[in-house]
Amino acid sequence: MPKARAWLEIDLGAIIKNARALVQQAAPASLCAVVKSNGYGHGMGPVARALQEADIAGLRFGVFDLSEATLLRDAGISAPIIVLGPIEETEIDDAATLTLEVALLDDRLCEAFAGHRVAAHVKVDTGLNRFGIARQRAAAALQRCRELGVNIAGIYSHLANAEDLDKEFTLEQVERLRRVAVELTRPSQARANLTDAKDPTPVLHIAASAAAMMWPQTRLDMVRCGIALYGAWPSPEVHAFMAGEAPSFELAPALRWFAPIVQVRDVRSGETVGYGRAFTARRDSRIAMLPLGYSDGFPRAAGMGKARVRVKSANSHSIHAPIVGRVCMNVCMLDVTELAPQPTVGDIVELDVDDIARAAGTINYEILAALPAHLERRYRETP
Repeated sequence: MPKARAWLEIDLGAIIKNARALVQQAAPASLCAVVKSNGYGHGMGPVARALQEADIAGLRFGVFDLSEATLLRDAGISAPIIVLGPIEETEIDDAATLTLEVALLDDRLCEAFAGHRVAAHVKVDTGLNRFGIARQRAAAALQRCRELGVNIAGIYSHLANAEDLDKEFTLEQVERLRRVAVELTRPSQARANLTDAKDPTPVLHIAASAAAMMWPQTRLDMVRCGIALYGAWPSPEVHAFMAGEAPSFELAPALRWFAPIVQVRDVRSGETVGYGRAFTARRDSRIAMLPLGYSDGFPRAAGMGKARVRVKSANSHSIHAPIVGRVCMNVCMLDVTELAPQPTVGDIVELDVDDIARAAGTINYEILAALPAHLERRYRETP
């Protein structure tokens, strides 16, 4: 009997290769490898261990919350970890015990951070209008942190629209962050010359994958790369930009997604398939069943003929076929009528994340981050 579940194959060697390419592209900035949301679906622990063992100078890891950081420490990760999301005051002591660096997102937390002696990355809202201290209050908040003895390890922000190649607003955000950082220093000193053993210069960072690859002005001291680390492009526009401006720069996709055909049914013309009778066979048809549904990360919106997947038969080259009817919780249906030779039980279907995202009207980030923990992950490491 074939294995009746979908699975993922993840190439840790590709992730290391991508990390090195990003480090080279962003030099001299260091890399924060963002492994939140279970390493964008790739498996946070195995990804972080592989990167730590790759001995990348200055490497940090980025996670969203304390629970993710705790999992990394439990997995043997000793490199610096930044918690980029909100944290409760009651969690700050635990963060300090784990020697974490923690985002300070609200100036009302300055006293709490000082009391626990935890390293802080102070976030300034430069235009995303999500987390962070309003830039009009940021210099005063930073000065207050200094007065309280907060260990300011970094000052940072997050870009709003780099993926859509909005360079003008991106560079305005960079300048807003620089102005706040400079206000914290003595006016007569350029930021690049600020060196004090007792009060080291905070790491300045704003760029995520898209800006880090495209625009040197955004790289500052450190770049935070997530999606590109896994060999996926932040957007088609970024991919096209890099193909034109830096054709030798490449990302190696690290994840492949497979499911076996577990049943093939004959459906007569005029009969319907699946919930809501949403698909009607217009001719005598052959419908294959995949043990893959929305509980496995395959979006319901990609059904109804929108997504096409690649069938790899033992007797033929790969060929694409449409997902028909409504995607179910654990199953989806594939119209293989036109395929020759006909696929059989045990033949393997491969799903492309970018194709599925387009079919579902969403982005590759969402598909990857939604891959559930119960999907088997088979790891390998190519040289």
